[in-house]
Amino acid sequence: MTIKDVDKIFAEAIRVVQGLYQDGTLQKPAGWTVAPDLLQFYEAKSSVEQDLYVMFLEYRMRAFQGAFHMNPDYMHWYGWAPMKETLQKIKDEAAKLRAEKAAMKH
Repeated sequence: MTIKDVDKIFAEAIRVVQGLYQDGTLQKPAGWTVAPDLLQFYEAKSSVEQDLYVMFLEYRMRAFQGAFHMNPDYMHWYGWAPMKETLQKIKDEAAKLRAEKAAMKH
Protein backbone atom coordinates (compact mmCIF):
# COMPACT_ATOMS: atom_id res chain seq x y z
CA MET A 1 0.00 0.00 0.00
CA THR A 2 2.86 2.38 0.72
CA ILE A 3 4.13 2.29 -2.86
CA LYS A 4 0.64 2.99 -4.25
CA ASP A 5 0.36 5.99 -1.95
CA VAL A 6 3.84 7.23 -2.90
CA ASP A 7 3.01 6.75 -6.58
CA LYS A 8 -0.13 8.87 -6.14
CA ILE A 9 2.07 11.69 -4.82
CA PHE A 10 4.46 11.20 -7.72
CA ALA A 11 1.61 11.16 -10.26
CA GLU A 12 0.33 14.45 -8.89
CA ALA A 13 3.79 15.98 -9.29
CA ILE A 14 3.95 14.71 -12.88
CA ARG A 15 0.56 16.29 -13.62
CA VAL A 16 1.71 19.64 -12.20
CA VAL A 17 4.86 19.68 -14.35
CA GLN A 18 2.97 18.40 -17.38
CA GLY A 19 0.52 21.26 -16.91
CA LEU A 20 3.40 23.74 -17.20
CA TYR A 21 4.13 22.33 -20.64
CA GLN A 22 0.48 22.23 -21.65
CA ASP A 23 -0.13 25.89 -20.83
CA GLY A 24 3.14 27.01 -22.43
CA THR A 25 4.89 28.03 -19.22
CA LEU A 26 7.66 25.55 -20.07
CA GLN A 27 8.71 24.89 -23.65
CA LYS A 28 9.24 21.28 -24.71
CA PRO A 29 12.82 20.81 -25.95
CA ALA A 30 13.30 19.80 -29.56
CA GLY A 31 13.45 16.06 -29.93
CA TRP A 32 11.27 15.27 -26.91
CA THR A 33 8.09 13.41 -27.78
CA VAL A 34 6.61 13.82 -24.31
CA ALA A 35 7.16 16.31 -21.53
CA PRO A 36 8.16 15.86 -18.85
CA ASP A 37 10.33 13.00 -20.01
CA LEU A 38 11.62 10.96 -17.07
CA LEU A 39 14.39 9.54 -19.24
CA GLN A 40 15.89 13.00 -19.79
CA PHE A 41 17.17 13.61 -16.26
CA TYR A 42 20.40 15.28 -17.33
CA GLU A 43 18.69 17.39 -19.99
CA ALA A 44 16.00 19.01 -17.84
CA LYS A 45 16.01 22.77 -18.11
CA SER A 46 13.89 23.65 -15.09
CA SER A 47 14.18 23.18 -11.35
CA VAL A 48 10.67 21.72 -11.16
CA GLU A 49 11.76 18.91 -13.47
CA GLN A 50 14.95 18.34 -11.52
CA ASP A 51 12.82 18.04 -8.37
CA LEU A 52 10.53 15.62 -10.19
CA TYR A 53 13.47 13.43 -11.16
CA VAL A 54 14.83 13.38 -7.59
CA MET A 55 11.38 12.32 -6.40
CA PHE A 56 11.45 9.45 -8.88
CA LEU A 57 15.06 8.34 -8.61
CA GLU A 58 15.67 8.88 -4.90
CA TYR A 59 12.68 9.49 -2.63
CA ARG A 60 10.30 7.00 -4.28
CA MET A 61 12.98 4.32 -4.17
CA ARG A 62 13.73 5.03 -0.51
CA ALA A 63 10.06 4.72 0.37
CA PHE A 64 9.96 1.40 -1.47
CA GLN A 65 13.15 0.15 0.19
CA GLY A 66 11.97 1.18 3.65
CA ALA A 67 8.61 -0.52 3.15
CA PHE A 68 10.15 -3.66 1.64
CA HIS A 69 12.61 -4.03 4.51
CA MET A 70 9.93 -3.23 7.09
CA ASN A 71 11.73 -0.13 8.28
CA PRO A 72 9.00 2.48 8.80
CA ASP A 73 11.41 5.10 10.14
CA TYR A 74 13.56 5.01 6.98
CA MET A 75 10.51 4.78 4.73
CA HIS A 76 8.98 7.84 6.37
CA TRP A 77 11.91 10.21 6.87
CA TYR A 78 13.87 9.38 3.72
CA GLY A 79 11.00 8.52 1.39
CA TRP A 80 7.50 9.66 2.30
CA ALA A 81 8.34 12.98 3.96
CA PRO A 82 10.67 14.20 1.15
CA MET A 83 8.06 13.12 -1.43
CA LYS A 84 5.41 15.28 0.25
CA GLU A 85 7.84 18.16 0.73
CA THR A 86 9.00 18.06 -2.88
CA LEU A 87 5.43 17.90 -4.21
CA GLN A 88 4.69 21.13 -2.38
CA LYS A 89 7.91 22.66 -3.70
CA ILE A 90 6.90 21.75 -7.26
CA LYS A 91 3.42 23.25 -6.77
CA ASP A 92 4.91 26.45 -5.35
CA GLU A 93 7.44 26.74 -8.18
CA ALA A 94 4.73 26.10 -10.78
CA ALA A 95 2.63 28.92 -9.35
CA LYS A 96 5.67 31.21 -9.33
CA LEU A 97 6.53 30.37 -12.95
CA ARG A 98 2.95 31.02 -14.06
CA ALA A 99 2.86 34.33 -12.19
CA GLU A 100 6.14 35.39 -13.79
CA LYS A 101 4.82 34.46 -17.23
CA ALA A 102 1.61 36.42 -16.62
CA ALA A 103 3.58 39.47 -15.41
CA MET A 104 5.68 39.40 -18.58
CA LYS A 105 2.56 39.64 -20.74
CA HIS A 106 1.57 42.96 -19.17
